[in-house]
Amino acid sequence: MLARRLNASLTLIQNQDMSLTDIAHQLSFGTHASFTRAFKGQYGVTPSSLRTGAKPLSPSPIPAVVQRSHKNLNGDIVTDFTLTEFMETRISGIAFEVDLADDDYRKKIRSHSEMLFNYIDEAAKIACYVIYSGCQPDSSQFKVLVGIPGSIQIDKPFHFTVDVPQFFCAKFNYRGELLDIGDVLKSDYARFLKISKQESQPSDIEFIQAFDNIHELDSEYSIYAPIKKLPADIDL
Repeated sequence: MLARRLNASLTLIQNQDMSLTDIAHQLSFGTHASFTRAFKGQYGVTPSSLRTGAKPLSPSPIPAVVQRSHKNLNGDIVTDFTLTEFMETRISGIAFEVDLADDDYRKKIRSHSEMLFNYIDEAAKIACYVIYSGCQPDSSQFKVLVGIPGSIQIDKPFHFTVDVPQFFCAKFNYRGELLDIGDVLKSDYARFLKISKQESQPSDIEFIQAFDNIHELDSEYSIYAPIKKLPADIDL
């Protein structure tokens, strides 16, 4: 998680035992520049200014860790899942692209979500979907659609309405900060496929994040990931 990595960098910077480039690499930032950009975004100063005499900084508060339930499957512990169908749904909202290798992708998703909020009655309890699609092999770039079921007209050039087809999937339930799901889901999904003997289904949709209420995006949510329907799953 980004906040934890940046908090860890404070001690390394203030001890002055490593170059800033080495710190960036040790904490898995692609470049010195990306580390500096992320650090300034969180603390308001650059790592170099902290090292050259700025007032010591306190670690930033860490949001709640992503939580999920588990089940015992044939003696192995795996994230709890349900094999189900995602039913055909028309979803309207705001579309954009993100690069998960860019440290500000969380801010970009949040800001576009807030644009959609402006078109929704605050008192309306409407489901919200975040659809991640179009990722090419060995790429960290995704197309994202933040939307609600049905049709809504948004006076913006990035408004889209899509008909998501029905597909067979594994459904996982989570609680916690929606933008910290990436690494957790990647690990959970890989273990799920290995233990359950299921296979991923090639699809333009990578996964869908579903919330019961668009105004509560830091509450419980479900992840729908396309998988192949095996003969044993036909009656599900």
